[in-house]
Amino acid sequence: MKNRLFAVLLSIVPMLSWAEEDRIAVTSTLKAATIFLTKAQLTHTATVSLPTGTSVLEFTGHTTSMDAQSLQVSGQGNFIIISVGYESIYTKTAEPPTRIKALQDSIDLTQDKIDFNTRMIEVLNKEEQLLLANQQMKGQNSNLNASDLEDMADFFRDRMEDIILERADYNKKNIKLRKRIHEFNWQLDAYNQSVNKPQTNILVTVSAKAAGSASFEIRYITTQAGWSPQYDIRAKDTKSPVQLAYKAMVMQQTGLDWNNVRLTLSTSNPSANGIKPELYPWYINFYQPVAVYKKESLKMAAPATRQANADVLYEESITAGNALTTADFTTEVTTTLALEFDIALPYSVPNGGKGQLVDIKNIELPATYDYATVPKMETAAFLMARILEWEKYNLLNGPANVYFEGTFVGTSYIDPNNTNDTLHISLGKDTRLVIERNTVKEFTTKRTLGSNKKDEYAYDIVLRNTKKEAITIFVEDQQPLSQQNQIEVELVESAGALIDPTTGKLTWKLQIAPGETKTLRLRYTIKYPKDKQITY
Repeated sequence: MKNRLFAVLLSIVPMLSWAEEDRIAVTSTLKAATIFLTKAQLTHTATVSLPTGTSVLEFTGHTTSMDAQSLQVSGQGNFIIISVGYESIYTKTAEPPTRIKALQDSIDLTQDKIDFNTRMIEVLNKEEQLLLANQQMKGQNSNLNASDLEDMADFFRDRMEDIILERADYNKKNIKLRKRIHEFNWQLDAYNQSVNKPQTNILVTVSAKAAGSASFEIRYITTQAGWSPQYDIRAKDTKSPVQLAYKAMVMQQTGLDWNNVRLTLSTSNPSANGIKPELYPWYINFYQPVAVYKKESLKMAAPATRQANADVLYEESITAGNALTTADFTTEVTTTLALEFDIALPYSVPNGGKGQLVDIKNIELPATYDYATVPKMETAAFLMARILEWEKYNLLNGPANVYFEGTFVGTSYIDPNNTNDTLHISLGKDTRLVIERNTVKEFTTKRTLGSNKKDEYAYDIVLRNTKKEAITIFVEDQQPLSQQNQIEVELVESAGALIDPTTGKLTWKLQIAPGETKTLRLRYTIKYPKDKQITY
């Protein structure tokens, strides 16, 4: 059996005791990452020439955020994996890299310039003091005539002006130079962190009866990575479907740069507790008061096939001259417990930073369009896209950028956890629908009737369609709800409104023709004891 497969995890220990000279250093390559919502599984590969006998392989350069319990090492070749361990170290270079030397030299040179400017400022200060002293001496000399005094005053004035300007120039130069040193130090800190940074080495002990080549695959979970959904919603006009671009913001702070890595995005969350809770006996008994003492409280799919298909799609698209996105190379796979998006093209995700936006898929959503307004809050009409059966697209909670007719109109939020069968997306205001909400004074009164007061309110909602086509609009308003038996609310007029008795919300659905104006009236009364005051 020349090509035996071993996927053995005999023991995982924090550090093995073999001396460094007995180890074989191996550089592994990050090939794939399965990114969960809050974690990621990294897959590294390496090829090693094994000597005969027992060897300790030191796979270098892995993240310190590795979950040791998740570490798995498998291999192919004529050998046996005896044990697996790990150790955390700090990488150090014997000689500083050229870039670090250059930055340090720049800092020293800039500091020399600051020191020179500072000394020149001191010289100017002493010259100023000397001039002031000489002026006093000359002023006490009565043998000077008027012409000499005038010449001396001109010299004094000119030289003092030069000193002031030169000193200000040196100070200005030092401010710029200190700012430059700050920038150099910031770059130097960044480079030092990249050179002298902690990392984890994985130690694998193997035994081979004969020398030969061996391949290894290393997998583990890292806690410093994850992804979150983002969306772009585009509507061309009110007659076309909504185009939804499903995207992922991938973040990772593993200390490693992910270069040309095969990404798989998973909706699974390894951080969540996956153990079913258990019920224990719930006893009931008589209540017995307990004395309380005051005291300070204590707080307690086959990859090769998918890649081949991706290559074919890429060649066909290039031939056709069509521009593609990552979404064109994404395969959606439904597993037992989660949904995965397998991206066939390799991606690079730098360590830290603002993250990397990855296209997942583009969806065409059939939509109906209408308008909605809440004149009590804002006298404006909002164009709404209403999407049915949206739950079948496996969307997650996330923000959305909304575009209509090629223009950015605002942001929204997709919440698949709500129980509505329709997803409502606001596409912005339409100023061609004119809306007013006016108080009707003749029906807005306050009267006393015996032992009670009765307040009456009336409003007219006026809607005018100045567009060239008919529109459908939903108008929302409300009546107050009473939480006291002594407060009575009566809805007097709301013709045609759909009333929600639990919220007091009233909704009218109107069809308004081009150039047409429609008026809705809302009237209600509030009755309560005259010796009481009410609050909303």
